[in-house]
Amino acid sequence: MELKTAMIRPAAALAALTPHLRHRWRCRRRDPQHRSIIVIDLVAFGARGDLAQLTAREDLDTVVNAALRASGLSRARLRFEDRGDGMLIFVSPVVSKAMLIDPFVPALRTRLHAHNTAAPAERRIRVRVAIHAGEVVQGPHGWIGTELNLACRLVDAAVVREEFAHQPQADLVVAISDVIHRAVVRHGHRGTDVASYKGVRVATKEVITRAWIHSPRDSAWKFVSSSSTTG
Repeated sequence: MELKTAMIRPAAALAALTPHLRHRWRCRRRDPQHRSIIVIDLVAFGARGDLAQLTAREDLDTVVNAALRASGLSRARLRFEDRGDGMLIFVSPVVSKAMLIDPFVPALRTRLHAHNTAAPAERRIRVRVAIHAGEVVQGPHGWIGTELNLACRLVDAAVVREEFAHQPQADLVVAISDVIHRAVVRHGHRGTDVASYKGVRVATKEVITRAWIHSPRDSAWKFVSSSSTTG
């Protein structure tokens, strides 16, 4: 007799469990899970018209995907969430955090620079990037958690926005959390230039923390010259 395997849908599988097992399954789904978190935001996105916003997002997706491929970061290890003016990338804990600093950041900068060099002025895109890591919880509509909130606060911090004001030609500015700095950057993993990261104080809403700014100016990595407090 031929044995055929039927696909069991998650909802049907859950309904087949006893109440006790259903409760345990739901609890496990709410357990915190460690992820590295990348937040990418387009600068001045709201100043564009609707069609220009759509084009900018398409261009950003192309640039980010190219940078991920060049970095050897498998999409199977990543989960994406749309932010309208950017994206969230959740990275599996099996991926070294060092890979997010190098090669991903240089690859992103290279692809952005290539895009902006070839594109007309209205198609140029500039991005703010935040990199953090911590525990998040998978909710019914996406990932949530205090560590995700922190990553989003970093990318929106006034000190990051101010860095762009000082660098009108910069393609991106990167803010990393103290967690990433202590785990990767300060040790110089992968030949990271430790001095190219400048410590700043971020104080915004419910977040008061230390972060580190890393920003390319032309072909060289530079850093902000003083600490700043956001409002």
